[in-house]
Amino acid sequence: MAFSDTLLGGSMAGRTSQDAGQGGEVRAGTVTTYTALMILLLAFFILLNSLGRVEEARLAAAFQSLKGAFGFQEGVIGPFGSVLMRPPEAAGSLNPVEADYLFLRGLAREQRLDQDLTFLRSGSFRTVVVGSGLLFAAGATELDQKGKDFLRRVAAVLAGSDYPLAIHGHTDDAPPPAGAPDNFALSAGRALSVLRHLTELGVSPSRLSAFGLAGYRPLVPNTSARNRGLNNRVELVMDGRDPGQHHLPVETGRRQFEFRGFTFDLNPDGR
Repeated sequence: MAFSDTLLGGSMAGRTSQDAGQGGEVRAGTVTTYTALMILLLAFFILLNSLGRVEEARLAAAFQSLKGAFGFQEGVIGPFGSVLMRPPEAAGSLNPVEADYLFLRGLAREQRLDQDLTFLRSGSFRTVVVGSGLLFAAGATELDQKGKDFLRRVAAVLAGSDYPLAIHGHTDDAPPPAGAPDNFALSAGRALSVLRHLTELGVSPSRLSAFGLAGYRPLVPNTSARNRGLNNRVELVMDGRDPGQHHLPVETGRRQFEFRGFTFDLNPDGR
């Protein structure tokens, strides 16, 4: 009996020791699996971060490539940085309005003018909204030096094209400053100042028109000083419609009408 009890006790002790060993192996395997999962997650996030940086580099390279494809070249260095010139034949098969619009957007980013410029699309029209603070002193209709420098860069882009360009002057709903009869006169004076300066810089006058719209087309409600600043603006509206629709067809031949053997000349004076 004592011998049997000894064998039974030894067997139970051996089984307990074996179970404890298996439990330790299970716990060790769980820790290993968890650690491997954490390493995989860490590698995944490192990969995402590296891809994001690669995309930023690709975006910068694409922008430089886009400028080269349009034929822009570095020119004179001024207060706003380098002047980028656009040859007349630069755009190729790309719509000239779209080409100029994209280049001006890139120019705004390059010169950090995002706070002063807004870019809008509407059908065949592309609009560059210029805050009046970039062009004029408060209440003034004459361009200040910063405005002239900015328009010099704009004219370098626009001068090589022939699509119509409308210049819209806008104000907020505040009373006009002293010396201006009303906000129509203020907005029209600013639009005309921009038009005159663009023509002096080489943009064809036959393409340009100017409008003073006062405060009747606000971008945002005039409920704060910031909103009023946004509504005081000048818009450069590029017209991308077919230029042929702006002209009546020209008659080159003589118009005649025949009736029962008689020929009637409908424009006998040659007009």
